[in-house]
Amino acid sequence: MFYEYVFNRHPNFTFVRFLVIEPDFDGQAHTLTLRDRDGHVVGTWDANNRTDSQATLQFVPNGNYIIQDSRAPTRHDAQRDSINGAFGTRGIVQFNVPGHDGVGVHAGRQTARDATPEHGVGPDHVTEGCIRTTEQAMGTIVDTMRNDPLTDIHVVHNRNQRQ
Repeated sequence: MFYEYVFNRHPNFTFVRFLVIEPDFDGQAHTLTLRDRDGHVVGTWDANNRTDSQATLQFVPNGNYIIQDSRAPTRHDAQRDSINGAFGTRGIVQFNVPGHDGVGVHAGRQTARDATPEHGVGPDHVTEGCIRTTEQAMGTIVDTMRNDPLTDIHVVHNRNQRQ
């Protein structure tokens, strides 16, 4: 089982894993690694799960979540689905977090600084609970999921990064 292999190899890291297509979110290194169904690395990109202080979801808790957008991301209007928009040019791949609608993985805010003391941009820009990554990551995930649908996401060792 892939999770056991990764967990035993890196016991102090946070991982998020999609099954079938497997992006691993490492909360310690702040990376998202996309693996194919055979476990081969397709790519690795920056990613983070920093949330706004007003967000009701402080971070994605550890657990398994069913993917809502298994073959194509949810899209929005041109302003929100833009480089500096809330979701980036490829939209959001949503998964079901009980009590929190619309949580997922997306890009956006590439050069827009957030209002936190860290002034995060790109993957480090705060979200309302989502995992934010790069445009390149979302492009590869979206292109890949057209042929290999996502089924669920597994989150382990994630933590609250609010100051």
